[in-house]
Amino acid sequence: MQQPTGTDPERDLERSGDELEERLENLDESIDEARQQAQARSEDEDPSEDTAGDEEETDDDSDGEDPGAFDDPESVEDDEEEDA
Repeated sequence: MQQPTGTDPERDLERSGDELEERLENLDESIDEARQQAQARSEDEDPSEDTAGDEEETDDDSDGEDPGAFDDPESVEDDEEEDA
């Protein structure tokens, strides 16, 4: 009886299926770990702690805008005319 020189397609499919199943299990484990870590971090956070970018409690009256960000050249000319 002759043995095929190539690989058995059925065996290759079975092996591929097993590998995919193992990879899915590993992925599920990684997802579960990430969820647990995220849950632990959210439980560790202090809800009263200020977060970066919190515009509700600022010390200035600029409503979150930088008053020095826009330099209006006309306002300088107006100031010079008033001084004259």
